[in-house]
Amino acid sequence: MRKKLLNIFNKSPEKLFRQKDIIHRMKVKQHEIGAVKILLNELVKSGEIVRVKGNRYTLPRERSQFVGRLTVTQKGFGFVITDDDLEDIFIGRRSMADAIHGDHVRVKLHGRPSPQGLKGRVQKVLERGSNSFIGITYRYAGKLFMSISPVNPDRGIRLIKAKKDLDEGQIVKARVKDWGSPVKPIIAELQTVIGKAEDPVNDMKMILNKYDYLQEFPQKVMEEVKRFSQKSIAQEISNRRDLREWTSFTIDPVDAKDFDDAISIKQNRNGYELGVHIADVSHFVEQNTYIDREAIQRSTSVYFTEGVVHMLPEALSANLCSLRPNEDRLAVSAIMKMDKDFNIMEKEILPTVINSKARFTYQDVQDIVEDKIDHKFKDDILILKRLAKRLFKNRSDAGSIDFDIPEPIFEMGEKGIPHEIRPSERMESHRIVEECMLLANRVVAAEMPKKLPKNYPFVYRVHANPDQKDVVRFTDLLKVLRLGIQIPKGELSPNDIKNVLKHVEDSPYRSLIENVALRTMSKAEYSMKNQGHFGLAFDHYTHFTSPIRRYPDLMVHRMIKMVCNKSIQQEGEWRELMLKSINISNEVELKALSAEREYIKMKQLRWLNERIGETFEGRISGVVNFGIFVELQSSLAEGLIHIDTMEDDDYTYDEDRYCLQGHKTRYEYRLGDKVSVKVLAVLFEKQRANFTLESQ
Repeated sequence: MRKKLLNIFNKSPEKLFRQKDIIHRMKVKQHEIGAVKILLNELVKSGEIVRVKGNRYTLPRERSQFVGRLTVTQKGFGFVITDDDLEDIFIGRRSMADAIHGDHVRVKLHGRPSPQGLKGRVQKVLERGSNSFIGITYRYAGKLFMSISPVNPDRGIRLIKAKKDLDEGQIVKARVKDWGSPVKPIIAELQTVIGKAEDPVNDMKMILNKYDYLQEFPQKVMEEVKRFSQKSIAQEISNRRDLREWTSFTIDPVDAKDFDDAISIKQNRNGYELGVHIADVSHFVEQNTYIDREAIQRSTSVYFTEGVVHMLPEALSANLCSLRPNEDRLAVSAIMKMDKDFNIMEKEILPTVINSKARFTYQDVQDIVEDKIDHKFKDDILILKRLAKRLFKNRSDAGSIDFDIPEPIFEMGEKGIPHEIRPSERMESHRIVEECMLLANRVVAAEMPKKLPKNYPFVYRVHANPDQKDVVRFTDLLKVLRLGIQIPKGELSPNDIKNVLKHVEDSPYRSLIENVALRTMSKAEYSMKNQGHFGLAFDHYTHFTSPIRRYPDLMVHRMIKMVCNKSIQQEGEWRELMLKSINISNEVELKALSAEREYIKMKQLRWLNERIGETFEGRISGVVNFGIFVELQSSLAEGLIHIDTMEDDDYTYDEDRYCLQGHKTRYEYRLGDKVSVKVLAVLFEKQRANFTLESQ
């Protein structure tokens, strides 16, 4: 709310706002108006805004200092992304002080605002992005240094307490001992030598060390896990609704080891009964145990092609909690009775015991749907296909946005280099699972808070409306591409974005528009305050369906049990635990996203490095003043065509039209254009591949 409020002032720094204008612009609900008034008074007291004659509010006229995160480019200059969502502030190479990429800094504006934007100078580093580094060794002037990515500080990072025979090109981890000065290097003490940077086998080790991931669990956790066995399940069965006779089954990727969701569908005279059955992790992971404390710190499982960092030990995640076929398993089930048109008539959410009758892969189900193979549960699969179609139509009509952006799938060779990269394929079988899980999450989010005491904390998965600055960038791009789309004015609704995506379904710009639309939207997160889900166009949404790999889902399961067992935990204690888990989960989710992206990028570069000189088809995915970025169609790998290699003409960057234009020929290279490129070089230290144009 604070960010949203300050954003109103930052967009119109000279404007005077009445209280009612602010409340109207924030689009808050009736019960939130009091909170806005309190926040206004707090911001006045802190000096971030001022109250002037006529009970109106504005920014202080002399405000020139801002706080934010410093992002440094490969060329040495940077930008501060401010905490209160002001436009980014440009920081020149000589204005960095001793700050480096990722630091939280205070900056002072200098010079007058220009058409190019705000400029500033770093005054103070408030918090370092990290106190340890992962990097690659090199020697300079007889001393050992390390280079870090994505941006190495100009003053360098000198290593101490390293063995004299330590080679260049080694991946190492080091902890900072002295941050030096703007002209003196950072001093870091060597902690670990991970291995040779040129060896692809070490890629995952580097990521694990960089993000402080441990695949092994502490001994105390493993000792607790040993207390559980199949007997633990047998002893609990009599306390639950017994659904073992129901025809439930799992649908997962071919290489899945843990199965945390099963589906059942029964047809009767009045319609259907859908069951979404989720592994009951909460039975094994009790509050404040060693397993629980470790799980809350990990908060999520992180997936790499060469391995997984699990939230829970595999004895639980891949065995006792996993809904394996033909084995009794504890679950929490959302059971929905529907009429013949799949409208929900009754809902029930409760602890159960199930026995999965089959383990399907997505391809298995797809083959059944396409009538390529027969199966004794074929009728159930076909009903689920019809249900998924109806559920998708219903939410789509309501404005729900459906992104279909492929992810790279690696087929790994023995030496850590992919021998094939292909885009992921979304099949009808994926849709069946997605729609059932979305429905269950939605039903639980709507029903469970009603059964808890008033104002009792619940964990929602929320997705705020897009920031207006990002909306303007998106709509400007649509105008430049001249796609013949009716572009709405003002704030975008989910329906507006959905209609744009539908319009470009068969366009060569589809991938580009989908990616930019995705970046335009804010990041979904966990919250105790229900703000709805913009992207899905849902009023209520939570995460209930993956407690094996997400901690917030486990919290939701505990609340379901509180309601079913009439054992509501003391509110203050529960609120404190939930706030802690939400904060950690939101932070860890972003960290996992960065780690997975960095791993994918590394493996794509390894693949490209084996194909120097080869030619590929791709599309322009980015245009900047120093060249164009191209994403290859087959592998989704990306590289830069530097403007200096485009020798057929002198090209200049047209910022307003997102293109490079030739001075003589007037030929344009625009976002989304198809091009043929040759792989020129791979620069691992800069996490970048260089391409050259083959033809236009």
